[in-house]
Amino acid sequence: MDETDLTLRPVGVAHTPYETPDAAPHQGFADDADAEIEIFEEYADAVTGVADAVRITVVYWAHMADRTSRTEPDGPGAFARRSPNRPNPLSICVCTVYDLDGRRFQVGGLDAVDGSPILDIKPSLQTER
Repeated sequence: MDETDLTLRPVGVAHTPYETPDAAPHQGFADDADAEIEIFEEYADAVTGVADAVRITVVYWAHMADRTSRTEPDGPGAFARRSPNRPNPLSICVCTVYDLDGRRFQVGGLDAVDGSPILDIKPSLQTER
């Protein structure tokens, strides 16, 4: 497959208190700061039924990551660590849903930098209220 065959379309954007990758926690559960996920209008119908979820898995693009990073100094390679610094900075995070108002999720535990493109949201297993 040619890499030009891959097309990702953001479905929303993260609004978090983290302005830089260094400010964001290494894992979402390490800092339960309040955040918001805004789903774009064209995907509003995709939110139907998510209100029953207590937790969601958020897939986002770590847009400020260093895509040239392959290894840490004297450490493991990109595929042996959870750092966003990797060839394709796809990130996942399990968040607690506090509220869903239309296209806006109020969540805790999102480790994304403010403005990160949201690529997908999935309900976590065993999460119904």
